[in-house]
Amino acid sequence: MNQKLLETCKENMRQKEKWEDHLKRAKDYLRGEQAKIIQLKKQIKKEQLDVERLEGLSFSNLFYTITGQKLEKMEKEQQEAAAAQLKYEEAKETAADLEREIEEIKQKLTNLGDPIKKYEQLMHEKEKQLQSSNSKLTVEMDELSEEEANKKLILNELKEAISAGNQASSALSIAISSLNSAKGWSTWDLFGGGMVSTAIKHSKINDAKSDIHHAQRKLRHFEEEMKDVQKFASYSIHIGDMLTFADYFFDGFIVDWMVHGKINDSLKQTEKMKYKVDQAIDSLIEFQTEIQTEKEQIKQQRIRLIEEA
Repeated sequence: MNQKLLETCKENMRQKEKWEDHLKRAKDYLRGEQAKIIQLKKQIKKEQLDVERLEGLSFSNLFYTITGQKLEKMEKEQQEAAAAQLKYEEAKETAADLEREIEEIKQKLTNLGDPIKKYEQLMHEKEKQLQSSNSKLTVEMDELSEEEANKKLILNELKEAISAGNQASSALSIAISSLNSAKGWSTWDLFGGGMVSTAIKHSKINDAKSDIHHAQRKLRHFEEEMKDVQKFASYSIHIGDMLTFADYFFDGFIVDWMVHGKINDSLKQTEKMKYKVDQAIDSLIEFQTEIQTEKEQIKQQRIRLIEEA
């Protein structure tokens, strides 16, 4: 039997199980975001803001509206309403992302077909071959090949998780750059930069908001890939706060930036999250090295069996 064919079939089974899990979690997460959208709309209304007007209002316009008065005199209700509006926009964008991802996952599952049925057919053929050969060497070789294939599956999971982690880290770096840029224009504005610098500052804030959304999406993907690693390798890495990063970022953002005219705390939060992600990537790479070594040892053991036969 072609061992490569069996390995390909097992990889397809892994992919099917992986995307079925992702589909279930994406649907659950989408329901959570949809519930959050409803709750945030109620919160905005509770803060006595015109819901219909706010829904049609960009964050930039909201920013101008609120910061038209002295920052230090912002009312607590206004702060909460502004934070709710930010989270509301983030939840809507995330829900739209998830709806697209769900359709993409469904297509991937359709393309995979039914690898389980194919695997069962191949295993039945293999079982008959082993019974007819009745060779101890054949059985040992088969066991080693199976172990090596399993290590390969784990390495594939680790490769995907590391790639997702690098994308999340890169997205956070972009967000940090945007926040640093906004911080610079804020300093210039405070020293009397005028209307032009104020407009640029607001534009930079919008960039930062967009970059945080992108980073949150990449963090969610990283979380998904780490769950796959944990499932196939019984390996656990916890960095926490990934799925709620945007929420607590925007909470701090409102008080930090809008009330105090600074961006230090928001920047520190983002840098802290990037540090955690980078640490997780290092742990995954370390584990990847261990599994690669184990796979190579199994391969050498299989070669020795052939040589000594």
